Amino acid sequence: MVLAEKLNITGLRLVGLKKNGKVEKNITKAKQLEVQFTIPQNNSTPVGEKVIYLRITSPEGQLLGNGGNFPFENGSLQSTARKTIEYAGEEISGITIYWDINTALNPGDYTVELFADNYRLASRKFTMKK
Repeated sequence: MVLAEKLNITGLRLVGLKKNGKVEKNITKAKQLEVQFTIPQNNSTPVGEKVIYLRITSPEGQLLGNGGNFPFENGSLQSTARKTIEYAGEEISGITIYWDINTALNPGDYTVELFADNYRLASRKFTMKK
């Protein structure tokens, strides 16, 4: 696969959610994390089913969740969660991946990474406040 075939990611964001699905600014009170993004149109990317792997790393450097392993660069990485999408070459907006919080989270910088087809599609830090 050549680099032009890689899926692109735009509008990546991370928010904490309350039990009722509304935004929770205080990371220590959040019940769920929501990662949302858009995959823009790319005529070079082969169409078909794509598995997007999500990794969220806490400020302490711990990977959140246990979404299983996936192949990456001749090895294997653990994921927080994953989502399968059907890519038809058109833009897909509002893709969301949820992770239910099952541990105490601290305020600080969280790193969100997205992977597919043996590529790191995005890596971005988000500051979550108390």
